Amino acid sequence: MQKCEQECGEEAWRIACCSRVGKIAICVMSIAILYLIISALTPTESTHKAADLDVPRAGINLTRANQVLTSLCDAYERGDVSGDSCNRLCYDRNWLVTDFYEGHKTVVIVKDGGQTAVYKSTKPFMNDFDEPQDHLTDAQFSDRVVDVVNNELRLGWPKHYSRHLMETVWPTLLRTKGEAMSRADRRSLWALLKQPEFILFRVLPLTRVTPKLIGTCGHMYQTESLVAFKMKGYYTNLKAKILVHVMGTLKLLYEFLDEPLQWCDVRFDNLGLSADYPKRFVLMDGDMVYTKSKLDSLLKGRPCETDDDCKIGDCTARCTANMVCSSRSNGNLEVFCDKLVNKLFANQWSKNNKYLVACRDTGRNITTRLNELRLTWSWNLPDV
Repeated sequence: MQKCEQECGEEAWRIACCSRVGKIAICVMSIAILYLIISALTPTESTHKAADLDVPRAGINLTRANQVLTSLCDAYERGDVSGDSCNRLCYDRNWLVTDFYEGHKTVVIVKDGGQTAVYKSTKPFMNDFDEPQDHLTDAQFSDRVVDVVNNELRLGWPKHYSRHLMETVWPTLLRTKGEAMSRADRRSLWALLKQPEFILFRVLPLTRVTPKLIGTCGHMYQTESLVAFKMKGYYTNLKAKILVHVMGTLKLLYEFLDEPLQWCDVRFDNLGLSADYPKRFVLMDGDMVYTKSKLDSLLKGRPCETDDDCKIGDCTARCTANMVCSSRSNGNLEVFCDKLVNKLFANQWSKNNKYLVACRDTGRNITTRLNELRLTWSWNLPDV
């Protein structure tokens, strides 16, 4: 019986090897096995991409980036500065800097425990900022903070709510009820308050168009990491979805309290994406985002000779007969249409698309178009 099975097995193998079908089957199996072996030993494209995220961007000044971080952590260890992000940033100083930018703002991006951490400041070093006066009492220092925030946002924060504002700009006070701020605390907060973007991100998170503020260390503030939106040619296939995100962002700018936010640096490169923010972009840079009252204070009454003297980025005003600038004459809708929507759709538009109608139906005044757009938002973007 055993001999019979052996002979049958040998005969079956001989037939499989010699027949045409058998040869094809063996060839296919060999190729499949070879493919599995190569796949197991060769890194995938996604693996390469993940590895690339840990590699510094070509051309950045790593020496300068490390100088900025080292100076900050030296000051922290001396007790000259403080902040809720300092301990983690300065724990072992084994920084993996993946990007660094120094221009109108200093930005250092590091990989920290597998996470991307973004640190920003208008100036690279703490010593570049003025220090607060040492003789001020806690109440006097709080009043100064209220004055700085009110000057920047023009929202009229009352002095008798200064404690709440202090806890907003310096959340550590929420955990240390009754304790006075140290000199390092005051020095760090004062440097942060000299940076308009920090005030915007910290005080007005309800705008929902700015990145979350993770923490601070000295004069630097840490924002959440976003995916920068880079407009590519092939994105035109996704232009309907991009338009929804653009309109979601515009909606939030108009709906902020009674002070519509004015964005004067509108461009795709300044927009960020995150899975936490459906149907809207987030503004990567807030240096040219103003409340209406703040923008009026910068424009209205400014001496001028022509309309060109009445511009702050994309926000324009008119030079009046009195040779002073008016308040802003264009609006967010017009700028969004010109710099974002028109780039997506060129001359294409349909009357069935209410978003495009708001941009292209210039035969009607801007107020009418904006009112109809608000109605469309209420139906199509109620959850933004």
